[in-house]
Amino acid sequence: MVKIEDLYSMSGKICVVTGGSTGLGSYMAEGFLAAGAAKVYITARSEDTLRARAAELTEMSDGECIAIAGDLATLDGVAALSATLHQEEDYIDVLVNNAGIGTGGYFDAMTVEDWDKTMDLNLRSPLFLTQALLDLLRKNATQEDPARVVFISSVAASEVFKHVMAYSTSKKGLEHLTPQLALALCDDHILVNSIAPGRFYSEMTRGAWEDPESESFKQSLERIPAHRYGGLEDMAGVAVMLCSRAGSYFTGEVLNLDGGHRLRH
Repeated sequence: MVKIEDLYSMSGKICVVTGGSTGLGSYMAEGFLAAGAAKVYITARSEDTLRARAAELTEMSDGECIAIAGDLATLDGVAALSATLHQEEDYIDVLVNNAGIGTGGYFDAMTVEDWDKTMDLNLRSPLFLTQALLDLLRKNATQEDPARVVFISSVAASEVFKHVMAYSTSKKGLEHLTPQLALALCDDHILVNSIAPGRFYSEMTRGAWEDPESESFKQSLERIPAHRYGGLEDMAGVAVMLCSRAGSYFTGEVLNLDGGHRLRH
């Protein structure tokens, strides 16, 4: 008989989560460690916050959370992270491309710098970090136990928000890349999927939820069929499912994790 704890186990896995010091990345890192991962590398630009979170996650689990500070907005930053991981590990099992920027602003005020910064961090860097770590992902992957690549998209990828044009376009690009990379890497036993979160408690959305008594927050809850924001368990649960035996027949998919948000748009 199948044991549920085996289906969702990540025992012994080595994972990398970019943008892992706060918010969704931190939720996923915590979930991987709770599911038995041996090591979870987390990255971010703010070294103090990153190292504090890594120490906290290590303390609360049997595995180890390891901080690697750096800026993935540049290809030099991508290369530096790749070099560090190649120095430390012979293989990795999971790569979660979560680091991103929630650029806002209307078209008439958009600058080339804003557009390029958004595309570089949200779209270019995830693609080329995956390429840079491809040998490590291939190394331990088998048909029975594939490696995983997960992109973090957004509900904004499938909606028209005129004030986040660059952000939504970059996330739509990730969703278009997902099935293409899944097909390209299937013979290497690497599964590629995306998660498209809706409203979550994270640093990116802090301005919307930090005053729970505000009318704008209450109205946002009314627009979500689940009538709540997503939290730790919601994000960690889906990430663990995708990266454990439970999700080993998913590839090329975009999983909407939005409390039904898209049903009303």
